[in-house]
Amino acid sequence: MTMFQYYKRSRHFVFSAFIAFVFVLLCQNTAFARASSNGDLPTKADLQAQLDSLNKQKDLSAQDKLVQQDLTDTLATLDKIDRIKEETVQLRQKVAEAPEKMRQATAALTALSDVDNDEETRKILSTLSLRQLETRVAQALDDLQNAQNDLASYNSQLVSLQTQPERVQNAMYNASQQLQQIRSRLDGTDVGETALRPSQKVLMQAQQALLNAEIDQQRKSLEGNTVLQDTLQKQRDYVTANSARLEHQLQLLQEAVNSKRLTLTEKTAQEAVSPDEAARIQANPLVKQELEINQQLSQRLITATENGNQLMQQNIKVKNWLERALQSERNIKEQIAVLKGSLLLSRILYQQQQTLPSADELENMTNRIADLRLEQFEVNQQRDALFQSDAFVNKLEEGHTNEVNSEVHDALLQVVDMRRELLDQLNKQLGNQLMMAINLQINQQQLMSVSKNLKSILTQQIFWVNSNRPMDWDWIKAFPQSLKDEFKSMKITVNWEKAWPAVFIAFLAGLPLLLIAGLIHWRLGWLKAYQQKLASAVGSLRNDSQLNTPKAILIDLIRALPVCLIILAVGLILLTMQLNISELLWSFSKKLAIFWLVFGLCWKVLEKNGVAVRHFGMPEQQTSHWRRQIVRISLALLPIHFWSVVAELSPLHLMDDVLGQAMIFFNLLLIAFLGMANVPRKLA
Repeated sequence: MTMFQYYKRSRHFVFSAFIAFVFVLLCQNTAFARASSNGDLPTKADLQAQLDSLNKQKDLSAQDKLVQQDLTDTLATLDKIDRIKEETVQLRQKVAEAPEKMRQATAALTALSDVDNDEETRKILSTLSLRQLETRVAQALDDLQNAQNDLASYNSQLVSLQTQPERVQNAMYNASQQLQQIRSRLDGTDVGETALRPSQKVLMQAQQALLNAEIDQQRKSLEGNTVLQDTLQKQRDYVTANSARLEHQLQLLQEAVNSKRLTLTEKTAQEAVSPDEAARIQANPLVKQELEINQQLSQRLITATENGNQLMQQNIKVKNWLERALQSERNIKEQIAVLKGSLLLSRILYQQQQTLPSADELENMTNRIADLRLEQFEVNQQRDALFQSDAFVNKLEEGHTNEVNSEVHDALLQVVDMRRELLDQLNKQLGNQLMMAINLQINQQQLMSVSKNLKSILTQQIFWVNSNRPMDWDWIKAFPQSLKDEFKSMKITVNWEKAWPAVFIAFLAGLPLLLIAGLIHWRLGWLKAYQQKLASAVGSLRNDSQLNTPKAILIDLIRALPVCLIILAVGLILLTMQLNISELLWSFSKKLAIFWLVFGLCWKVLEKNGVAVRHFGMPEQQTSHWRRQIVRISLALLPIHFWSVVAELSPLHLMDDVLGQAMIFFNLLLIAFLGMANVPRKLA
């Protein structure tokens, strides 16, 4: 090949490549121009073809690399649009299927009421073998676990739907802001911005379409929110009722298993106590002694079976508590993340606080596990000693040659064989107990950890979250009607059928406190006289003592007790009468009694010619001033004490408690005013 031919062929190749490259650019610009002019997006196939053409080129300019990145981002955006549209279609289908699912859940919930009574179920279960019962227990446990998983799923979905309006609002707001920015960029209204590349313009149009699709999806989800919530609530009601039915069914099955195991154990024990020997052989002292040991072992076996049954029930109960606590923790974290600072979050937190699972009643399994291990070790030692029954019986017969014959020897061998069987069963029961006790301890530790964490989260969030509406102008305008509604909702109900018989018991409950208060009041004159005697001894070289002042303060404390005891007695009587606010009044009585004891003691100490004057040498004018301050501050603090009790026992009541809100506000103002009024006197 000549040089000229090579040159011509090379020039032809370069020209062809140049024409192909120009053609690709023209296709891109045409597609981008068409997308820009009519607002339609190019297909993914067109974009992929353009991207493939660029990828085949070895050397790309800076502009080509930007176009390449734009094409990649546009394809990814189109994939997101397709996924959003698919999710929207699924959402529409889900909303359309919701009424039918609600009907099915309602029918299933109604069908749960048509169940056999417990007596018929017990009769059916009593005919089954132990293996069949254990199979049914395992199946019931699996069904209960599946129901708990379904319940957790429904609760999680409900939490998501309940918090959806806030999330949709935030998402649509952010999307609208981004849309505005994209429109401004596409219209070229932003000052100082460079001109958009055609590929960049298509990318921004794709992003615009994605945001519009997301907004449409959010709107559709909001439209179907109520229907989906109603369906999920009905499904949750069914699963909750079905879980309760399964728990009850499991309890009946466990009772049947326990009864069957106990029957078999008692049968084994009976065989151990009464083997087929003649009465003459059983009357032998050596045989009788060994039979008594077998009887004790059989009783231990029965007790171990009963304890194992109790541990099984405790395991099921604690496992259910743990599942509910974990679900509550997940729900609370989701709600806190979405409903920050809202009144709805406050209501949800208060409700969760009322239903918080408690771990206070859980048994400490550490000592029990140690006892079980020790008992199993001892049983294994006894069983190993019986491994060679002939040698064991020969050892028993040592020293009893006159009482032993071949019949007695055979009877002892039979008793020892039965004892070995008893020990085998006892070892098996203890092993099962040990396994269940360890599982129970692990579940209890998890439950206590989750409950502690849950309580910490609730306490922290309740402290910071708003419990009621802010006291703004709208609150002031709505105050009269809100106060009227609050008074209408206040109801004190009395169950007279239970209250009248409880009146006598209530009086007896408060009588000891009233008697102590009466006794102190009766000896009040003597206490005052003794206190004056102590005061007169102050400063006396012969009669003064370091104990005089503590004795005088103790007398003031005793003098303040009668009113405290009367308050406690009244609260105890009201608690026993079973009013609908008895618990509230009793809690307030306890706080009020302590409150009175503190301020009553201060009043007694500061009274005229009291301990403050006679023992500490305070001027009477100053003690008089402090007595007035104590009265004012105590009266201002009383409402705060009452509403603090309401907040502890019924925090949900605070949500609409405009009366308490106003009272606390004015009391805090009063306390601040009293403090400010007292500053000059302090400085003086």
